[in-house]
Amino acid sequence: MSSSGDFRDILSNMTSNREGNRFTMISFIAVLILLSYTGYDTVVYRAEVISSFAEENEYRIMFSKQNETMQIVETLQDDETRNVVFKLSDIDVPEGYSIGQIDVKITPEEQDGDDDWLQCDSIAGDIIENDLTAQWDDPNNDLSGQDSSCLPIELNLKVYPNFTGEPITVSSINEFQAVKNWTETGWGYGDLSLDLDLDVNTPLGLNTPTDTDEEITVDVTFVLFSVFIEEV
Repeated sequence: MSSSGDFRDILSNMTSNREGNRFTMISFIAVLILLSYTGYDTVVYRAEVISSFAEENEYRIMFSKQNETMQIVETLQDDETRNVVFKLSDIDVPEGYSIGQIDVKITPEEQDGDDDWLQCDSIAGDIIENDLTAQWDDPNNDLSGQDSSCLPIELNLKVYPNFTGEPITVSSINEFQAVKNWTETGWGYGDLSLDLDLDVNTPLGLNTPTDTDEEITVDVTFVLFSVFIEEV
């Protein structure tokens, strides 16, 4: 007899009597109950896992900062405009750090005799927009300045998006997502270009000193930062 015939005989025996029908029904119901319980338990477990990941927590993001500086001294003649360039590729950015912003300080140095006549030259400085990857449209930028009172001019350019250096608190489902906005690459590549202008102010009158130029010192500070995070 073939194996298929044996199987049919077994099924016939199971369903041809009352006891066989009862056994078959009980077994079928038990399997259904087991599958239903297993499926429910899996669904509940997965829902709990998804919920734990979807729930947002509060994280505090803080910044460790350090500065890199450059300096250049230029002597400008009266009515001269001079462009100076600082190459960002020359600064040492440690691993894990990004450039947050650039601060510029332009300081005049009066020639001998000028202070005695209380006459300051007029100087101006402008950060020139170019292909340096930075936040050129940030409203907190100070890209131009002018002074005729012998005081320094201070300018700044935001480089990394939304960087202020101050701690912030964010809501996120995990730490990775919380710091995602602070791990971007590509910011702070290029050259910083500055235009310097000089307009010499010579006092009127006899026996006044002649002033035809001005020594100007430009200090550039690159504010670097790295990020660390803690759950609130």
